[in-house]
Amino acid sequence: MASVDTFTGPVSITVEELFSTPLDQLLTQLNAETGVASITDPNFYGAVVARPGHPIFLLLPAGRDDFERDTVARKLLADAIGLDLTPLPEPLKALVLTDFTDKARAKAAEQKEQAA
Repeated sequence: MASVDTFTGPVSITVEELFSTPLDQLLTQLNAETGVASITDPNFYGAVVARPGHPIFLLLPAGRDDFERDTVARKLLADAIGLDLTPLPEPLKALVLTDFTDKARAKAAEQKEQAA
């Protein structure tokens, strides 16, 4: 179970709830928004930005079917709120950005370099 503070107060959610709640309801419950990326790289499966005091923002790739978008959105939400989905394959682990300082950019670059 993971807990997250939203604009409407704290929310606790289990893995079962993450995958059984309709996505629109889940996005509302977790104060999350989605957008479509212009990134065309077939290896890009999405991104998430989670900053205190702001809605969670999911950036999803264009051109994917509804099932894939739904699954990726749920995975990114889990990453944003710290819900453990172990075991998942290594390529599905995400870097959650919580700020955009130089320190955060350096950490993201370091993690990308280590993954290569």
